[in-house]
Amino acid sequence: MENKKQRVQKILSKTCHDSLAWNLDQLTLESESSINLAFLNAHAVTFCYEKPEFFTSLFQTNYLLRDGIGVKLALKFFGYPETENLNGTDLIPKILKKFKNRKIAIFGASDAALEACKLKLEKNGISTIVCMAHGFHTPEHYLELIKSRQPEIVVLCMGMPKQELLAQTISEQKLCPLVICGGGWADFYSETKKRAPLWVQKLSLEWLHRLAKEPKRLGKRYTLGILHFFYIISISRIGHNK
Repeated sequence: MENKKQRVQKILSKTCHDSLAWNLDQLTLESESSINLAFLNAHAVTFCYEKPEFFTSLFQTNYLLRDGIGVKLALKFFGYPETENLNGTDLIPKILKKFKNRKIAIFGASDAALEACKLKLEKNGISTIVCMAHGFHTPEHYLELIKSRQPEIVVLCMGMPKQELLAQTISEQKLCPLVICGGGWADFYSETKKRAPLWVQKLSLEWLHRLAKEPKRLGKRYTLGILHFFYIISISRIGHNK
């Protein structure tokens, strides 16, 4: 079994490889297989370092894409080539638009956010939502919904590590062709939570905007958590060879 530093090294290597190889035009959905798509941000790197089962769930994904400035800096520190910032907030709507005729389920966030999300999707020509449920049920509840409603795409927006572990189960059981770990996508897409202005996003400072909006919830993650992330990256880099 990998030690903590090896887990960080391996998850960054996979993220770089998958991000460079990502091509939405080539993504296809097949009924006999199940694609697991997730995103790696600084918080996820910390979870990989601390939780072996979380690392395994991400390492077994089909696509693990780079999300945010923290992982960008980590990849650079490890000597990997620069990748595109393929965050879920921007990418998931593009995926759903490509497969707009496929049956979709969205699990996570609040009931209000889900309803607003559904209305916005319908306005954008996506009216194939077959199931929604807030993010506070047991994993078994979501599995039963998938089995009964048979969506072809499942978007999980219930946060780490719950969504990644659930996505692993869905993919292993081949319950749907595509499962996406969406994090806060439903909240942002529905505009329940406001994204940073575009100029802030371009400066890679969206994390600072989120911290200002939700200091109690995100204060520890974006202060002590960031310091801990860079500590993890620094000690994991020692002895690493690409």
